[in-house]
Amino acid sequence: MLDYDNLEGYRDTDTYDLLNNLDEVEWKFYLDLAAQQGGTILDVACGTGRFTIPLAERGFEITGVDITPEMLEAAKQKAERLGVYVNWVHSDARQFELGRKFRFIFTTGNSFQHFLDRESVDGLLSTIHRHLDQDGVFAFETRNPILSRLTADSSIENDGGTWVDKDGYSCSSTYRRSYEHKTQLEHYVFTDRRWKDESDVSETIQPFALRYFFPQELESVLYYNGFKLEEMYGDFELASFQASSPLMVCVCRKR
Repeated sequence: MLDYDNLEGYRDTDTYDLLNNLDEVEWKFYLDLAAQQGGTILDVACGTGRFTIPLAERGFEITGVDITPEMLEAAKQKAERLGVYVNWVHSDARQFELGRKFRFIFTTGNSFQHFLDRESVDGLLSTIHRHLDQDGVFAFETRNPILSRLTADSSIENDGGTWVDKDGYSCSSTYRRSYEHKTQLEHYVFTDRRWKDESDVSETIQPFALRYFFPQELESVLYYNGFKLEEMYGDFELASFQASSPLMVCVCRKR
């Protein structure tokens, strides 16, 4: 479907961690579900362990799965420094087999949108279904496809932020985005710049894509993969889902 590596932007783990702090409201949502369920936890697409490690620090028995070796290695190093144990697994979320079941499975950071076609989504959900206890809970969030935003002018260069990296270089990012109706993919082109001296700026172009799901479509996809959508919130504070909600925050069980 894509002629580039859609995971390339996740290989710079230092920048990822710098730009992706743990959101307290999001953290509370997943922590509360973990506490309600008790028992074992599986974090799918765990990345650098933003949620995995704090849950392990609170005494939960947790496994983290990720396909990107750089992310998983960064997660392992952080856990070792903090002296906490996590069962880290390097695998594709669409087809791993751990030989056990979990009381609570989640995937966050809008990771659900990285599964770009039907086969990938089915692979992810069937794998999660296979690993979920019969009375377990599966939770995730995905961005709400607000059409006025998705169909905005694709020629506009958007500000992606500025920061200073671990080596002391100034960095900035801009991006353009466009929406493809047939595939429901939002395509991004990021332009990242890095410099110490403004007369010598390095520039990297990185394409990226995300899949959007509409509410009824999402419920149907979950249903035919064996899940019942128990709740769909509009944000992590459990607001009712509305057309203008930023997210679809989903809590599911096996049906």
